[in-house]
Amino acid sequence: MRDFAAEMRSRNEQKRSRQEMVDNVMCKPGYTWNETVKRCLGPAGGGGDISIPENPGLQPAKGQQQPTPEQAITNEVSVRALKG
Repeated sequence: MRDFAAEMRSRNEQKRSRQEMVDNVMCKPGYTWNETVKRCLGPAGGGGDISIPENPGLQPAKGQQQPTPEQAITNEVSVRALKG
């Protein structure tokens, strides 16, 4: 009879050792290589250098109220139409 627990442990050890080798080659100490984003991520999982692009055209000016959902949809449609 097969020992599934032993097989899973050995697979996990192989996977962990491969990840450790990739981390050592690709990243500085304390960072982990992420295959999905193809970059090293810090211990908390987030990169401090990742920036979220802002679109000031959709932000209300200071002192203005937030647009209603219908207005927001209309604004988004017009912005997308201009982009082509």
